[in-house]
Amino acid sequence: MLRLATAALAGILLLSGCSDDGPDAGDPMSTWTPTGTIESSSPSPTDPLTTAAQGETAREFIERWVALVDKMQQTGDTEAFLDLAGPDCRSCRRMADNVSQVYGDGGRIDTDGSRISRVQHDGGDQWSVTLVGSPTTVFDKDGKPSTRLPGGRYQLLAFIVKADGNWTMGEFQDKN
Repeated sequence: MLRLATAALAGILLLSGCSDDGPDAGDPMSTWTPTGTIESSSPSPTDPLTTAAQGETAREFIERWVALVDKMQQTGDTEAFLDLAGPDCRSCRRMADNVSQVYGDGGRIDTDGSRISRVQHDGGDQWSVTLVGSPTTVFDKDGKPSTRLPGGRYQLLAFIVKADGNWTMGEFQDKN
């Protein structure tokens, strides 16, 4: 379990707040717009993370997804994160299962998350995301640290697609 949680947290890059290098004028995906919204089964009208903004670009989707990863790690609630996952996103389900296991076993995850320092469209549905993660500690049910991660620079390869007018995370992996 510890190895799975550690791999999931390190591999998922301990994500949080977002920024990027700005849109690339030659990037056709940066101008795509959804025709609807992404709704969780229990949407919060005051939480912009659970619903796509009108005209959400691919980059804005990645930023929102990263913020939901951070929120999921801090709260243990996986529902909104999984709402952005495609039906075949095994890495999304693996990560959510690992976070659920930490919280289900009575533990918690302490992190200030990460910030996106760069988003680059690699072509097609592939995007490279560079993050700077803060130190993270996973605590067991007794409040004792079971895993400590120092933070640092991470690279993520994300495959996002538009389905029914909304962005969806198809799959992601650690590039390090």
